[in-house]
Amino acid sequence: MSVNKSSAHTVARMGLLLGAALILSWVESVLPFRIPVPGVKLGFSNIITMVVLYQYSFPAALLFGGLRVLLSAVFLGRLSGVLFGLCGTVLAVCGMAVLKRLACFSPLGVSSAGAVFHGIGQLAVASVILTPSVWSLLPLLGISSAFCGVVTWIPLHALGRYSEIFPFGKEKSLNKD
Repeated sequence: MSVNKSSAHTVARMGLLLGAALILSWVESVLPFRIPVPGVKLGFSNIITMVVLYQYSFPAALLFGGLRVLLSAVFLGRLSGVLFGLCGTVLAVCGMAVLKRLACFSPLGVSSAGAVFHGIGQLAVASVILTPSVWSLLPLLGISSAFCGVVTWIPLHALGRYSEIFPFGKEKSLNKD
């Protein structure tokens, strides 16, 4: 049985990226810094999701995001938030993929919009499970999420300047879908 070296390399690399994303989720869960808007967090693991989206593909990023949400819920003991996380992640990855494809958005814009899309996905779930009145949080959530998207872009940009692993901060084209 022959295994394609390239696919084995991709699977191994995705496993390492998933491990890094889970570590970032854990780090974020133990930090004392909290954003006083319901459902908003910095989203450090989105850093890795952005790397997967830009280096691999939309389907890979969607699968990666779903696995990240499920595994972090299990490892951090937050199973009650799985539906919120999955809906937010699916909407965020889909939105980021569309904006990336348009090529008129920088990775900063894609990251910031992805955070807003994630919040909208969570509000959609909350409006069905809890009450439709949660949509009143949209302006505050949108502003907070956009800020968090900028915060998660900063390390991407910094790492991209010094590493070929992270494709951000360089002048080369990143639109290979």
